[in-house]
Amino acid sequence: MIDDKLVDNIRAYGTYKDSGEGRRRVLVENIGFRIGERAEHVIITGCIQPEGMPHVFRALKDLLDYFQVDYTLLSKEYCCSWVPLGQPAVMAKNEEDITKAKELSRDFILENFRQAEALGAKSIVLFCAACEPNYANYAGATNLEVISYSELLNRYFNGGKLYLEVSYYPGCYRFRRRITEKPLDTEPALRLLNKIEGLSVNHLDSKLCCYIQPHLEQLIAGLTTRTLITICTGCYYNLRSELQERGDCQVKMLPEVVLEAARSE
Repeated sequence: MIDDKLVDNIRAYGTYKDSGEGRRRVLVENIGFRIGERAEHVIITGCIQPEGMPHVFRALKDLLDYFQVDYTLLSKEYCCSWVPLGQPAVMAKNEEDITKAKELSRDFILENFRQAEALGAKSIVLFCAACEPNYANYAGATNLEVISYSELLNRYFNGGKLYLEVSYYPGCYRFRRRITEKPLDTEPALRLLNKIEGLSVNHLDSKLCCYIQPHLEQLIAGLTTRTLITICTGCYYNLRSELQERGDCQVKMLPEVVLEAARSE
């Protein structure tokens, strides 16, 4: 059953957990993101990601500043509702709740579109992989371009150098099939990696899901490097937790690697 308290919290604060002050402190006070200003691009960070991976958001901001991208955050970014509402409904196979979660998601996303349009933005840029399927459903409800952070970075990054061997896992995105029929474009991330001179990439099977234990074992068996790169926020948390217990392999999000390469030029 949809948790009305979580819905009320999103309506009140934009996020389903607490008042969102911790998220704002990380992004604005600690890292220094612009917020609520007129800009060409509006970055949608997601509810829990900033507090879970602040170093990745610092790398993202450093890249945006390095490329002189005109960006801002929303003063009140509304949760897309996947984690608190959509995911539990899908896991419970409750079709009524899935439908209701989609309807609520539409309301929240349209409010984000409205704010971005008022700021004169041309695009909404999604960081959180869990947000993307819901935004894919409603991208037609705005004149804003809805793109991934990989696509935005790919437009500005012309190349760099990083002599490093890495394994790359884009994620499987199985859950999105219950949310949207729209295909996911992972090509911008590959184009970014291909622009990095000296980077040797071991590509892991994207048909494998890191949340399914036998698949996870196959992914880990396929690692040939001590660095694993992903673009999926959910995969980042899961794989980092698993690999910390198994050895010295480090897991990085794509902006961290692109930043290293860009700074080498």
